[in-house]
Amino acid sequence: MSTEQVNRQLLETEARDWLRRGYTNSQRVAELQELIASKRGNAAAKRLLEEMRRQWTHRAEWMQ
Repeated sequence: MSTEQVNRQLLETEARDWLRRGYTNSQRVAELQELIASKRGNAAAKRLLEEMRRQWTHRAEWMQ
């Protein structure tokens, strides 16, 4: 598995984890964005939120 594939899988897994923890409304997502941006920077927060949106549209495939 390449580094790019591993990073992609980690991002998908993290996004799913935050969604499972209940970060599904605008207030909670804004809190998460602040938290991630403070620790990893705005670009990382943006990537995570984009992936969370992508995972939300496919949640029936992985949520049980």
